[in-house]
Amino acid sequence: MFGKAQGQEKQGSAAKQKTLHSIAAIQRARKFEGSFEVGNVKYNFSYSPKRAALYANKLQLVGTFNVSGPGERSSRNVNDVKATLLAIQGGIGTPPQREKMPSDISTRHPDLPIVESTGSISFSGVLFFKLSSIDSRALGVSTDMSQVQLNVRLAPVSDTERALQAAFSSLADALYGKEIDSKWAESALSDLNKLLSAN
Repeated sequence: MFGKAQGQEKQGSAAKQKTLHSIAAIQRARKFEGSFEVGNVKYNFSYSPKRAALYANKLQLVGTFNVSGPGERSSRNVNDVKATLLAIQGGIGTPPQREKMPSDISTRHPDLPIVESTGSISFSGVLFFKLSSIDSRALGVSTDMSQVQLNVRLAPVSDTERALQAAFSSLADALYGKEIDSKWAESALSDLNKLLSAN
């Protein structure tokens, strides 16, 4: 009976642990930076992509997830965190310069209107990533981070950020449009990796 009660206690404590579902960030240089709160404690975080690859025709980044909370020596890292791009929201304004632009302005459904986020006048304004499971204990955060969505707003204010936005936009056009353009995707992926590895 002792063993049974002990097991119930463990289940109860696990059930009480909160789950972090979604976090928001903004692109700054080669990082995505933001904050979130757990139990009225604010944590700042950054995700630093180190390399990019194509996985099942989707963009996948691999990088370091950093969290810093209150107190001294609170900054901790988890390496090799994967971020898979699931969806894109178009931006508003002037599109970034790209080597190749989509050849047509169209929508998936002909009955829908043409808007600023379609075709050759489109570009990526927000990127929605699914993160691989993160060991929150290694970061000193008391919450479940196994199913986190990272929402990144692209609002470039530097040449580096504009170049990265162009690379992300090219990959979105190549992979997430009407048809997959594998050759274009590989070229855009190469450009993105050069930008991520630049000093």
